[in-house]
Amino acid sequence: MSFPYIRQDSGNLLHPNYNTTTLSPMRRFLLLIILGSILQVGCFGSDNAGTHIEFIKAWGKKGNGNGQFLYIEDFAINASGNLFVTDALRADVQIFKPDGSYIGVFGGAEMFEKPEGIAIADDGSIFIADYLSGYIQKFGPDYTPLKRFSGHGSAPGLTLEAEFMSIAANQLIYIAEAGNHRISVFNQQGEFQFSFGEMGSEPGQMNRPESAKSDRNGNIYVADFGNHRIQKFSADGEFIMSFGSAGTGNGQFRQPTGVALDKLNNIYVADLGNERIQVFNSSGEFQFAWSGSDIGAGTFSNLHGLIVDEQGYVYVADTGNNRIQQFRIRGNGY
Repeated sequence: MSFPYIRQDSGNLLHPNYNTTTLSPMRRFLLLIILGSILQVGCFGSDNAGTHIEFIKAWGKKGNGNGQFLYIEDFAINASGNLFVTDALRADVQIFKPDGSYIGVFGGAEMFEKPEGIAIADDGSIFIADYLSGYIQKFGPDYTPLKRFSGHGSAPGLTLEAEFMSIAANQLIYIAEAGNHRISVFNQQGEFQFSFGEMGSEPGQMNRPESAKSDRNGNIYVADFGNHRIQKFSADGEFIMSFGSAGTGNGQFRQPTGVALDKLNNIYVADLGNERIQVFNSSGEFQFAWSGSDIGAGTFSNLHGLIVDEQGYVYVADTGNNRIQQFRIRGNGY
């Protein structure tokens, strides 16, 4: 929402050529009330980050110890609200409580080459996509290896540079393949179902997709990294819409990476090149954006995955700083 006589920053709220000294005290008072009402109604559509997002905490530093990171990729949350974090260079998955307390770790170089995408099914099964080997590995809720499927390649059912993935309402697994410029879909038994997308910039085409994340209605949102946009597809892979273009303005991107959906199907996008998070409604309309420095959380660097939990906490992979940042959504259903 935009108003020609109101600035959406910390400067003067009135048009610079508007002389308030000519107004009577009563009129100035009434004008301030009106402006305050307008801002309150329109605040969620502004880019005033502090109105919408509160910084909670950050944890992690570079290393191989518990709670340390080398290259954070993506997140998943289980039924208990615990946060699962893939680390491509450590080749493992660390688990944390919602407050950042360390729980444990599984995987390692004997199991993974470069784990990136992760998704957790309703029964607690954990699926992890390996960028280098092409394998998708399935683990039980107790982290016991259960199955390995797919593999490295471009034929149907194989993956090439598998990135971030999700399990949709239809219980199928959607995996972004940067190397094949497509989304591949499997059931939870590891059986290939179908794929959609191909190299290009036309609607439905992709250039190194980074994320495939599902909303609560089963629609799939793809971070089309090389085309600097987000594309929305049906669960069957039919193109619905796209939004975004290359640039630094609101609603523009420079290589989007992570995508997350909240309970109202608002879309959160890690805008890597612009070092910020942007938020859109389900129609793809820009709502607000924030960088870490906007709200006292420090700078972002090399943003990757992000996720929103049921309580409205947003977890961001601040990969270049080897840490996770946690934020809380203010308002908008939380």
